[in-house]
Amino acid sequence: MSNDHRITLECTDLSKTYFSTDPPSQVLHGIDLAVRTGEFLVVMGASGSGKSTLLYSISGMDRPTSGNVLLEGRELTSLDDAEMSRVRLTRMGFIFQQAYFLSNLNLQDNILLPALKAAPEDKDGVIKRVDALMERFGIDHVKRHGVTQVSGGQLQRASICRALAGEPAVLFADEPTGALNSSMSTEVMNALTDVHGDGTTIVMVTHDPACAARADRVVYLRDGLLIDTREQGPWTEDQAKQREDDLFAWLSDKGF
Repeated sequence: MSNDHRITLECTDLSKTYFSTDPPSQVLHGIDLAVRTGEFLVVMGASGSGKSTLLYSISGMDRPTSGNVLLEGRELTSLDDAEMSRVRLTRMGFIFQQAYFLSNLNLQDNILLPALKAAPEDKDGVIKRVDALMERFGIDHVKRHGVTQVSGGQLQRASICRALAGEPAVLFADEPTGALNSSMSTEVMNALTDVHGDGTTIVMVTHDPACAARADRVVYLRDGLLIDTREQGPWTEDQAKQREDDLFAWLSDKGF
């Protein structure tokens, strides 16, 4: 989907240093990055390049050491923990490599829990929205199942439902296919591509060029520095193989 020229998420001169090591370890070095509204952005780089640290820093899951992060024009780095938690709950959605579901709840209740916490006054609306999401992503028939009774692909589609249930401004995904086989990986990426087609802004970390080929844009990190950007434009099924090959060549030039 073509994106407009508004900016949903932006970081400026973002740095992260871990002082728990001796000597201290600086993982991010003054990163500037703007994510356009409706954009599907992928962050790539070799292991240890700072990909996940960047994702955690711009999503408020971790505090940057310096720099600024703006979400919908709101400065996040000055918020206290309670305020930041509320922003994550109401304006952000998250998908991780592992689903992090509660084993004592069924699939539907796991999806409902954060959305109801975000909007307790709209219980009926939240339930309708979650039911519609589970039907859309083909898991409504297992909504009463426990989290150990469904496949990895179904769990990740449930994670997508959970992330979207609160109608977030941006969806963050950290290696969402990292624990899946190729068939399940394609299943999850098809779902994310569908979500992006609705206009959802997505920021995803991945090591897989096949997944990254779906993105509008790929940025590449090396040693905590953003060294290059690749604009790819809208993804279509018929050009998938060519896009993947072109991206792999681009990555290979960087020693990926």
